[in-house]
Amino acid sequence: MEDVILTSYKYLSDGDTVLTGYRVVEKMEDSPVFFADAPPALAATKKLLPEVLTAVNNAKGRDVEAVQLKNNLKEELVGLLTELAAYVTLKCKGDRLMLLSSGFPISGASGTKVEQVIEKLEVDLGAPGQATTTVKRLRGGRAYMHQYTTETPTAETVWHNEAGKNPSHTFSGLKSMEKHWFRVVAVAADGTNIISPIVWRVIQ
Repeated sequence: MEDVILTSYKYLSDGDTVLTGYRVVEKMEDSPVFFADAPPALAATKKLLPEVLTAVNNAKGRDVEAVQLKNNLKEELVGLLTELAAYVTLKCKGDRLMLLSSGFPISGASGTKVEQVIEKLEVDLGAPGQATTTVKRLRGGRAYMHQYTTETPTAETVWHNEAGKNPSHTFSGLKSMEKHWFRVVAVAADGTNIISPIVWRVIQ
């Protein structure tokens, strides 16, 4: 059975769609040998992602205009990813290594293990300057890297990182009344890094 890009990326939740976009941009930019001639859709995706992330967060208040803007930007992002998927498919000709290097979800031979995912990240505010990040414990997870940034995340963002073996962690000393973005990177049993959705909070 030939490996192909799965179309599941088109039907993900808002946060997972953004995460997929960041993963595709990062993986394709890190694979210039394979994707040196990537179409303009790659740069357009990279530019659009921070806007989509902001729109997703703003739409959580259920304001109809904010929700519509989020939907429009998400549709544009999925369109760009579809264009990139078509390019990758043509470029890779079924080569599994090249397909994996694109960051897109791919099919495989029967018996291929199901990739673990982090579907939800909880961020709870505590005392002033504190925030607790929590994800569901992964089967066989080796470690959890709890991360935050005070700038809108992009593919180049340098995250502040605090690692441990617990899927829950409390940050202290955060700047009050400032917006922080959080995520958790879990290290699976096979060494794979599994990244949670990104969630922002204004610290008390």
